Amino acid sequence: MIFFNPETPSHCLSLSLDKLVAYQTFFPVVDQLERAGIKCVQSISQQKFNLAIISIPNSKKLARHLIYLATKAVPEGLIIVDGDKSYGIESMIRDLKKRTKITNFISKAHGKTAWFETPADLEMYKDIPLKVEDGFKTRAGVFSSDGVDPASKLLAQLLPRDLTGVGADLGAGWGYLSVKVLETNSISELHFIEADFTAINLAKNNLNDQRVKFYWCDALTWKAPKLLDFIIMNPPFHHLGRAIPTLGIDFIKVASRNLKKSGTLWMVANRHLPYEDAIKRHFSSFSELSGSKKFKVIRAENPINF
Repeated sequence: MIFFNPETPSHCLSLSLDKLVAYQTFFPVVDQLERAGIKCVQSISQQKFNLAIISIPNSKKLARHLIYLATKAVPEGLIIVDGDKSYGIESMIRDLKKRTKITNFISKAHGKTAWFETPADLEMYKDIPLKVEDGFKTRAGVFSSDGVDPASKLLAQLLPRDLTGVGADLGAGWGYLSVKVLETNSISELHFIEADFTAINLAKNNLNDQRVKFYWCDALTWKAPKLLDFIIMNPPFHHLGRAIPTLGIDFIKVASRNLKKSGTLWMVANRHLPYEDAIKRHFSSFSELSGSKKFKVIRAENPINF
């Protein structure tokens, strides 16, 4: 059996773990699942299954792509699609009914579960890379999947052209900020930190630069090999589709402990997010650059390492 997009080990408790394979691309979740003894994969191999469960994500395009992948992993068998109404499960089931025969479905308090048998032709659900501004490629489900994020674009415009030494891009996505910062030839090395396996694979194609070192990992636990000269970041404030503003504060802490005493943090954030107090606690000085009504760009210097 293969389970697409389980978010925690508890989602798998009713299943036989020794026979279970989980398809999950988000590193912090993969780490939790594997610690619980669940085998995880990030791509569909030649191995075939007779049953797939799909917990649909918030992204409709990604949900469809996971259903498509399930039909390839289970060429003859049963596919169960489960999800919350707030994630669009009802419209997903309605669309599935147009494409294949739904065996049955059940409703629960805030969600629905439907199942159908394969073979089923759902090729139209397959996601293909989308080419956006400046030739960058994105895919369904990654941050800023439809184009360049305006906050990242603002930060890129305000970054100095004389950055030097070794730096990092925390939560680097599919690579827009890294490409822009590496236009500066005086940068010798850039650590690219990203938890989304799909995003980091996109970045490897978007970034054609030997100075980049890629890390598929949890940014909150990452430690630089040596303290850095600079860090750039557009920190997330959502986790698995849920708003968690404290994530940005955690990113600020990570930045402070990975910078040299003379190091500098360059970050952009939505203007309403309360990051200034955290920056004061972890950096000796900071200033806001000319941002916009929606976003603020902050330059923080001289980290305070506790």
